[in-house]
Amino acid sequence: MHEDIKRILDDSLPEHITLTEKQKSKIFNRANQRFTQNKRSIPIKFKPLLSGIAIILIAGMLSVPSFENWIEQGAYQQTKTKPVIEVTIPEVEYPSLINAIYVEETNEMIYTDQQSIYSYSLSENTKNVLVEHKENAQIFDIAVNEKWLIWEEISTSTLKILNRLNHSLKEVPNIHTSDLQLVDDKLIFLSFGNDDQFAGYKLMDLISMDESIIHQQTGDGAGSKASFRENFIVIPESFKSGDQSTIHFYLYDMKKQVKVDEFMAPYENANNVIFSKNKIWALLYNDNEDSILAYFDLGDKRMQKLNVPKFEDYAVYGDYLALSVPKKDSNTVKLYKITGDKVVALKTFDHINERLVKPRFTENGILIVNGEGKLLTMYLKDVNQLNH
Repeated sequence: MHEDIKRILDDSLPEHITLTEKQKSKIFNRANQRFTQNKRSIPIKFKPLLSGIAIILIAGMLSVPSFENWIEQGAYQQTKTKPVIEVTIPEVEYPSLINAIYVEETNEMIYTDQQSIYSYSLSENTKNVLVEHKENAQIFDIAVNEKWLIWEEISTSTLKILNRLNHSLKEVPNIHTSDLQLVDDKLIFLSFGNDDQFAGYKLMDLISMDESIIHQQTGDGAGSKASFRENFIVIPESFKSGDQSTIHFYLYDMKKQVKVDEFMAPYENANNVIFSKNKIWALLYNDNEDSILAYFDLGDKRMQKLNVPKFEDYAVYGDYLALSVPKKDSNTVKLYKITGDKVVALKTFDHINERLVKPRFTENGILIVNGEGKLLTMYLKDVNQLNH
């Protein structure tokens, strides 16, 4: 009986689970204890039947969630992770989804068709209108969290601030903004072309509506938005002196609202600047030259180049890197783990046949990519769940 149970245990284990002999014995003993708690003689003719019962018991143990939790707590090692989440919003066009924002606290996707703003609940699979349709409103840039929804109506040069909890709406007229980013009850935005002649980043208190200056631009602008994460914001700016071009990265502590550091790279252009886990990342290049993916570590403050496959777009969170890499005559998004100055490919999206585009991470490490298949499905993966 013992050998039969051990054999069926080996045959029944899922592929993602590996047991040592010691761990197999522990599971077997746990099952065996069910039959020895009330010790008494068992007729020989019933022993084959009990072998079958024991086999069913072990199979049942392996399928119970609490037993799976016991496994994760150290009974044995396993690499199973939650699957990639698929989000398909019916009757929504591609341009509206390509910049959709995921709000983790409310488990919803927020998107605009440039005339209205919508939410889609992943929990209930329902679509709601957050901002009613207005012809030719020209809504391009939005910022949203569980409490606030902010957008500029380009057609009227009006910044609109909606409190999602009490549904109150505030308006700031005659303003030109870009790069809207929310920090709790405050808004970071790029201000330009306004009456005060100021060009640079400001901070607006959404309760008092008071404004303060974060950073005034003195260079030639930038090819990237600022990046806010972990209570810090990185603001890039390009400069040119004679034949020498440089990109400066200004690091601000938003709790103290002070500049804490500045980094410089000898390049003409910096795209897609991202701050993550004490590193400032950017796609750097000079005109008519190949680009590089590099980062500044806040510890040693040196610029490091990462060896990566050829790519067109990227997103990064901690040690995880999403790259849009070549595939046949096109490209698609693939996920990598950063190891030293190299990357190791993961199989996270390998089962998805359609082309994947526009990788982006939330502040807490959920990767979002858009599919270009018939259903325009979006895919979400929390890289904190990966076990590699």
